[in-house]
Amino acid sequence: MSYPDPPNPPAWGPAGPPVGGPPSAPPGYHPSAPRPPAPRGRNLWMVPVAAVLGVSLLATTVWASNAFVSSLFGGAQPETVLPGSAVVFAKVDLKPSGGQLANYAQFVNRLPDSVKDEIDPEADPAQEIVESMIDDLELDMTYEQDFEPWVGRRFGVAAWPARNQDAAESDGLAMAVALAVEDEDAATAALGEVEDTAGEFVFALRDGFAVLASNDAALTEALAEADAGTLADQEAYAQDTADLGGAAAAMWMDAGAVADAAAAAGDTSFTDPLGTGEQVEVAGRMTVGLTVEPEYAEVRGSLLGFTADGVSLADYEAPEPGLDHLGDLPDDTVLAVGGNGLDALLRQAQEENPDDFAEIEAGLGELGVSLPGGWTDLLGTRTALGITDYAGLMEGFSSYGGTGDLSMQLRAEGADAALLEEISTQIAADGYGTAPGVSAEGGTVVVSSGSTGTGRLGDDPVFQRTMQGTETAIAGFYMDLRPVMEQSGEPGPEQWGSVGGSLALDGADATFQARWAPDGAA
Repeated sequence: MSYPDPPNPPAWGPAGPPVGGPPSAPPGYHPSAPRPPAPRGRNLWMVPVAAVLGVSLLATTVWASNAFVSSLFGGAQPETVLPGSAVVFAKVDLKPSGGQLANYAQFVNRLPDSVKDEIDPEADPAQEIVESMIDDLELDMTYEQDFEPWVGRRFGVAAWPARNQDAAESDGLAMAVALAVEDEDAATAALGEVEDTAGEFVFALRDGFAVLASNDAALTEALAEADAGTLADQEAYAQDTADLGGAAAAMWMDAGAVADAAAAAGDTSFTDPLGTGEQVEVAGRMTVGLTVEPEYAEVRGSLLGFTADGVSLADYEAPEPGLDHLGDLPDDTVLAVGGNGLDALLRQAQEENPDDFAEIEAGLGELGVSLPGGWTDLLGTRTALGITDYAGLMEGFSSYGGTGDLSMQLRAEGADAALLEEISTQIAADGYGTAPGVSAEGGTVVVSSGSTGTGRLGDDPVFQRTMQGTETAIAGFYMDLRPVMEQSGEPGPEQWGSVGGSLALDGADATFQARWAPDGAA
């Protein structure tokens, strides 16, 4: 994917360009002697530094139990030194507040024993990354002597439409990295040595961070753009990420701006990811953040004002929220999925794109379902499906049906019981297994097959921890990891808890979350 320069580069920001134009030698700037631009595509130093994003997600809990972290509370974030014109930004924060540190420690205690055994509380998550960079660049340096004394625990990377083409990567976006610095003198000495050795590396020190770029033009532009207004000062970014303040890692993207840049370069991968040749015009922004609470780790994200070909989420009628009907499934449910208003969503989608539903309509018609109105008769207005036999589910996947009936329960509020019973009978007559039982509980039609528990899934404390806070959601899923790990032979399967997720709508915005709630301390 490539993101080109837009035909009309963005303004410097509300403050206008820095007085006297872009600084040629900003304070703390240490470029090497002037040299011709290095070939694109070989920014080797970028690879290990950027890899911190992924590695640190896994290493966050390591620092939770390291006493060194307790002395590193507070401090600035990388967005305070990166350009406000950024259209993509990601960061990792391994310098938690006191409250976050307590959350990390409690969560680590809940991890399965086999996971905790792999954690070295004294390990430095930055060491392996930096040592990889030292090897790649063949530096005569060591992590312990040259980097450990000054490398901070906050990292961010931003990309923005380049004003100066010398600053741009091949895709038209310029990029800079902000790395927290604990000792400026030590950082200057170490980074200066890297700069003298690496042909594609320059840096400047700004407000407790080292700002790194691949060439002088990119660094000069990064500093000038940040002087005009930092990303932290950008109104859209600040509003979009306000609820991610405690995130250990976060990402923000202006999808509309990225799509515009890709289109200007003739790159269709962003707006035609499936390669169908049909371009989709997109707009809106996205956020994703990883947070750690005492009882679970959660990835939460939002689509804000997102549109595709002018169609917004606000164009669809939002159903009544709440996933309490998932809790009405049997207590031995291994995998659960459910949602509200699926019938209305499918009906609207079919009315807008009838050709896409032709085969589905024909198949369901043979079962007596008349679409589009029949979606409610089939699914109801609130739907929940629970699988209660993990071994049977896996057998079905591996043998295209397995040797027996799948144990499951479908709960469809407002569905047509007679229709579902007729379909159930027809399935058995066609040789697809024993006919599921169909019954009614108030206004909910219950279709059951195989062996299911008699208790409620919602009474399981693990389910409650995993699915708490989903009162505003319209769709969700839940998976009990305990039988999964038992089936795989994992020691202490009861310690693995469960994973779950949900989707909520609010006008033109959508919020999704995914959680892992281990049970190692229970």
